[in-house]
Amino acid sequence: MDNEKKTKPSIIIATATFTVMIISVAMILGIQIQTSHNVLAQSAKSNTTAANTVVRVTPNQSTNRTFWISTVHFDGTTTIHQGVACNNCTQNTPPHPAEAFPNTKLPAGPGLVLRPPNKVGAWDMRAFAFAPDQIVVNQGDTVTLHFLGVQGPHHVITVEGVGTFPLDRGQIHTVSFTADKPGTITYLCHVHVPNMVGEILVLPKPA
Repeated sequence: MDNEKKTKPSIIIATATFTVMIISVAMILGIQIQTSHNVLAQSAKSNTTAANTVVRVTPNQSTNRTFWISTVHFDGTTTIHQGVACNNCTQNTPPHPAEAFPNTKLPAGPGLVLRPPNKVGAWDMRAFAFAPDQIVVNQGDTVTLHFLGVQGPHHVITVEGVGTFPLDRGQIHTVSFTADKPGTITYLCHVHVPNMVGEILVLPKPA
């Protein structure tokens, strides 16, 4: 009987101790989770603040403007047949949909090239261009243009009011002038008409 009396308090004490331990662990975990949430919230707030920070930049006041203009072409290749997935290829490219050869007629000139389907149904489109094809300067600026032959074996380029010159792949031709009047100055390739055209927009001096 005495043993039973001694056992019951021991069980109660052990149960109470275990319960206190469980509650303590739960509280510690809760504090840690709350701390993690607070840290993440502060980090997100910090990132948001950084993303919304306004930075003031003082523009370059130089009136000497230099630009590099590359001769490039854009290529679009496709096929009249539906592509097939390749599970053994090194790159998992989605199958290309079938594309019928267009019936529309392009403007005349070698600047736009549309090649019909070959024996396996592949066809392609090419468009020549300048990069960049639009430049903005201020009236009175001294403008220097470096034309760089990148794509296309041969070009004949005119900069309006400046001159005409040939340009082959790998070559650089430089022209300089003063943009003394507001308006637009065109530069174009006579070989790749009608689309290989760019323009320089000259903004007028403030009144």
